[in-house]
Amino acid sequence: MRRVMMLVVFSGLSWVGCGGAVGDVAGEELAVSSEELTACSATCPTGTVSCPASTTSCSATNNVGVTCDGVFQACPPSPTCSDSLPRCSSIQGKTCGQIGSQRQCCYDSSTPGSCTCEPFSPRNRFEC
Repeated sequence: MRRVMMLVVFSGLSWVGCGGAVGDVAGEELAVSSEELTACSATCPTGTVSCPASTTSCSATNNVGVTCDGVFQACPPSPTCSDSLPRCSSIQGKTCGQIGSQRQCCYDSSTPGSCTCEPFSPRNRFEC
């Protein structure tokens, strides 16, 4: 009797597992994946680049760029160290306004960097 009961339970579970609902779920997952593919963006050193909402096919590679419907859009170039950017050492520890704000700077003649406004008492200051 116990074997018959186990056979009935196993057969019932096998039948439920092979039902038509699996095809419906797969279709929903495919639709989500297709929608996700049209919202491509790549994180770049200076921000992000993204495909427009109307894109039908895309790919993205962080720090490189995105390809939207076959058209490549590269990450913008990183700022270079020049006389126009201050040295990070001249910004370090200076007071600042809004927490999280950033200032571009150079650690040395060839290494760009940035300083971020951090909360310190009694005033916020830049940390590089």
